[in-house]
Amino acid sequence: MSAVTLHTTNFPLYTVNVLDKDHFVVAGGGGSAKTGVPNALQVFELEYNDKEIKAKKVHEHDSERKAIMNCAAHPKEKSLAVGKENECHLLLVDIKKKTQSKTDKKKKENDTTGGEYKVSTLCSEVTVKCDDEDDDGDFQKVVRFTRDGEHIVTGGSNGYVCILKYPTLKCLHNFKAHETDVDDLDIHPNGKRFVTVSRDTKAYVWKLDEGKREFELFYTGPDGNDSEDAFRIRACRFLTSEKGEIFLYTIQVPSKFDRHKPLPSLIVKWDCSKWVPQLSRVAGLEPLTQMAVSDDGQYVGVGTASGSIAVYISWNLAPLVSISEVHNIFVTGLAFLPPSQSLEQANKEFGLLTISADNTCKLVTLANRREFGIWWLLIGSVLLLYFTFLALSYFGFDL
Repeated sequence: MSAVTLHTTNFPLYTVNVLDKDHFVVAGGGGSAKTGVPNALQVFELEYNDKEIKAKKVHEHDSERKAIMNCAAHPKEKSLAVGKENECHLLLVDIKKKTQSKTDKKKKENDTTGGEYKVSTLCSEVTVKCDDEDDDGDFQKVVRFTRDGEHIVTGGSNGYVCILKYPTLKCLHNFKAHETDVDDLDIHPNGKRFVTVSRDTKAYVWKLDEGKREFELFYTGPDGNDSEDAFRIRACRFLTSEKGEIFLYTIQVPSKFDRHKPLPSLIVKWDCSKWVPQLSRVAGLEPLTQMAVSDDGQYVGVGTASGSIAVYISWNLAPLVSISEVHNIFVTGLAFLPPSQSLEQANKEFGLLTISADNTCKLVTLANRREFGIWWLLIGSVLLLYFTFLALSYFGFDL
């Protein structure tokens, strides 16, 4: 496995999202403070040359005084739901390329803004919390689309969850889901349920159409001997396996830090038919900060507080590969590239985008193991034939 730097920005990065097999976006910034650090969203185009993957910045969208801290891509349209402080905005990303003459292409060889790309506001804005209480300092922490693209669910630092209709952003349900920050949420592939996790150590399953809590998720540690509040879920993702089975994956971190008796971080696979833990894997003593699952259902990627990256096989949570200190500080976002012919031609088993507040966007890849397997099979077959003929000759058989 290797990690390469795709781009270095002049602002800290907090969110990354894949638009399609050839494009992705990153966003972040310095916020409303007048520090001189910009707030922006950047669109990149992936380039696959001679088994090397690079990224070219084709557009930059100025988000003015408010940094984009989280975003989600619409599953069917080129639009993004983004969080700007306590507001949810929709951005339309137009990545249609214009037909260019050879002269035009030469003029734009050094153009990193990509004149044929455009990001525009589709509509805005809705606050995370819609009641009359003081919401000073509250902000949107996470946003997700349903698989059919008809609804958006947001979670805020005030513990509120808001269910919105796309594209009008009409608020269908707005309620207090947790006592404190909604750290993460994800929506079941059938669009009927979603899961929220919080710093209050609680994790709940909700009915999306009613906006009502269905039940709570419980996990008592790798050996079942820890108290229920020893761990809290930091992130959650639904994954559809190659067989069509749906599982929930979570990363658990210790609720409290104890330097004398440190607890490990964990990756947990949940049975979504019974909503109980099916499998868990200790992922070291370092706190996990981010998680992503691949579209093909094969991999689970995690990032750590020190900037390290690890990838696990989804069905048994076996560790596949890991790289220490990919970033200088904690990982703020992860996203797998979708399986594509371009990725296969580059001889990569997967591509994992990773970002951090160290201003860098990097790509972690693994060389296709199947190709190495074929070569070893061929070498083994040749050696087997050689030693077979050698043995037959030794025992006097006429060859």
